[in-house]
Amino acid sequence: MSLELVKEAFKVNNLIGEDTIQTVIENDIIVPDTKPDIARVLLLDGDVFVTGCDTGTDRVVTSGCIVCKILYISDDSSRSVKSIISNIPFSYTLDVPGVRSGMKCRAKGLIEHMDYNLLNGRKINVKAILTLNCRANDETEREYCSGITGLEDIQVLKENVMLNSFLGSNKVNYVIKEDLELPSSKPTIAEILKNDVKISGKDFKIDDGKVIVRGDISVSTLYIADDDNRSLQFMENEIAFNQVVELDGANEDTLIDVDYDLIDYKVEAVEDSDGELRNIRAEVNLNIYVDGTSSRDVEILSDAYSTKARISLEKNTIDLDEVFAENRSQIIIKDVVNLSECSPEVSEIFNVLSKYSVSDLRIEDERVIIEGAVQNNLLYLSNNDEQPIFNFKKDIPFKHEIEIKGATKDMKPEIALDLEHSNYSMVSSNQVEIRVVIGVKTKVDTKKQIPVVNKVFEAQLDEKKVQSMPSIIIYITQPEDSLWKIAKKYGTTVDMLMKVNNINERDVLTVGQQILVLRKVI
Repeated sequence: MSLELVKEAFKVNNLIGEDTIQTVIENDIIVPDTKPDIARVLLLDGDVFVTGCDTGTDRVVTSGCIVCKILYISDDSSRSVKSIISNIPFSYTLDVPGVRSGMKCRAKGLIEHMDYNLLNGRKINVKAILTLNCRANDETEREYCSGITGLEDIQVLKENVMLNSFLGSNKVNYVIKEDLELPSSKPTIAEILKNDVKISGKDFKIDDGKVIVRGDISVSTLYIADDDNRSLQFMENEIAFNQVVELDGANEDTLIDVDYDLIDYKVEAVEDSDGELRNIRAEVNLNIYVDGTSSRDVEILSDAYSTKARISLEKNTIDLDEVFAENRSQIIIKDVVNLSECSPEVSEIFNVLSKYSVSDLRIEDERVIIEGAVQNNLLYLSNNDEQPIFNFKKDIPFKHEIEIKGATKDMKPEIALDLEHSNYSMVSSNQVEIRVVIGVKTKVDTKKQIPVVNKVFEAQLDEKKVQSMPSIIIYITQPEDSLWKIAKKYGTTVDMLMKVNNINERDVLTVGQQILVLRKVI
């Protein structure tokens, strides 16, 4: 019977590569015929939706759109607040060496900055700095050797290794539809100006082959009221959601990673039972991604020999992505904003819109360091008759450090940020205190190499050489010696060495120690 390796299969999900690009997207937006001319832009804001991510040979094509949201003062006698929403599509190719068609990839987009140039009352030029990041993974099956069969008296040395086996991934597209009622204290809607949607309260639990994903959809709405003053009104709502994502083999010990992508949303005013616009209908489209990894302790064959035959092993290594550390923390930002001299005093704040951007992410001195800024737009009613509605912009920089013991510069940090909380309070007529809480999920990845036996060869022993060996050998131990190395060198067994020398495997060999070796008779 020929020698055969006993192999065990497991699944890996290794990062093949990634690429990040930063690009400027520019577009002219025309005011719709139904809208009055622009006199002054109050606020330019946007959302980015990545809707496509397709792999080819050494490249990934990402596509999506930027939704531009413009608030402006009309150039007519009413000087009313109006809004424009316009989509700017995009498609970019990112270079990711090693990627092949059919591999799974994920792309995320972030608007770093938006600016505008008012060309005339009917046309506005918009520029957005967009950062796109794409990561491609390869799900493959690997094998490790756990033993050898086919020959008597084979001595094997095994190593205990903690192995992460990829269970699989699943993606669910989830559409949430719900009608939200205006509070009784709020006036009826005449026209919706602006909506902002974000995901908050993210959580999940595992239930035997299922991952139950929970969260809240936060919907913020700015509207013009159907009252005598055509007043501006602001309201916030939350929609709780639960979604079951199937993942075979998942249990309470499984390492689960959940991610969300907001794909699209639509928020509009609808009539209630009395025929009044007192309901807001929200339809939110999001993708939920779930990955599962099972961590288990396995015995991997690291060496082997036989007292009856000459065995040679061919070895290589398996490269695995491994999570070195995970951490959850918060960035708490609090600052008093002083309105500039050219800004009118605040009478009433309608809304503070806060968005973050990250300018640097690095590992330094066993710390993950995040640097960035939170851009805040304060939309408020002023005490100035000429500019009754005003928007004030303020960027607040931040630096956040997360201690990760043992982290080195060659490791790769990943972060996921969530704007968990944003509020404000008036300090005086020209001072506003802004408080922002950003949730930070930090993961540090490293590469792990596992040596494995992939082939075994057998040849006959040189019996004359064996017979010429002394029957008894007194061996003087050298640095880094072990009972295994000594037994293999002289064609005996570890059990025999322990029995003859009255020692056990837990005993530590000292340099210069005498070990009695009896030649094993063939």
